[in-house]
Amino acid sequence: MIIDKEIISKIPRDYLFISGVVDIDADYFKKRIDEGVKNSKLNYKTSVRGRQTDWKFFNQDRNFGLFLLKLNDYLSELHVELRKYHLFDAWGLIEKFGEFTVKHSHDPAYLSGVLYINDHHQKLYFPDIKQEVTPQKGRFVLFSPFLTHHTKRNYQELAKYAISFNFVVETVGETI
Repeated sequence: MIIDKEIISKIPRDYLFISGVVDIDADYFKKRIDEGVKNSKLNYKTSVRGRQTDWKFFNQDRNFGLFLLKLNDYLSELHVELRKYHLFDAWGLIEKFGEFTVKHSHDPAYLSGVLYINDHHQKLYFPDIKQEVTPQKGRFVLFSPFLTHHTKRNYQELAKYAISFNFVVETVGETI
């Protein structure tokens, strides 16, 4: 074998990172997530080392859809070129005492996000861009899916509730 060249390096890359707060019905979302994790086969089997609903649990949820409409209104006003996209998956999660999320990314999604349902100390870390998000009721973060992120272990008795979601690019022949 002859290797002519090997380059292992990093290059600057454009990314999106948006954080804000929206009014939500936290009791509704907590109840829905509690329902969804009861019989989920994904509990403790994904990057979430806690309880998790099925991947598409919130895809058809009307209240989550209202949040997405507000988010979409904001995104349509951005001066950044965004291609057409649609919701691919949206799942709820609970991280109780001792639970956490391992470092991961959401590639190959187009845009990814998290909506927090309650106030909590367990921050979400984005080491690539030196950002962190402290969960609070209605706080959301939208980010480029290639950004790695994780949480540290939850050392409080209070559980953290959130909904994570991914958008993918629409392709020819897909229906919305």
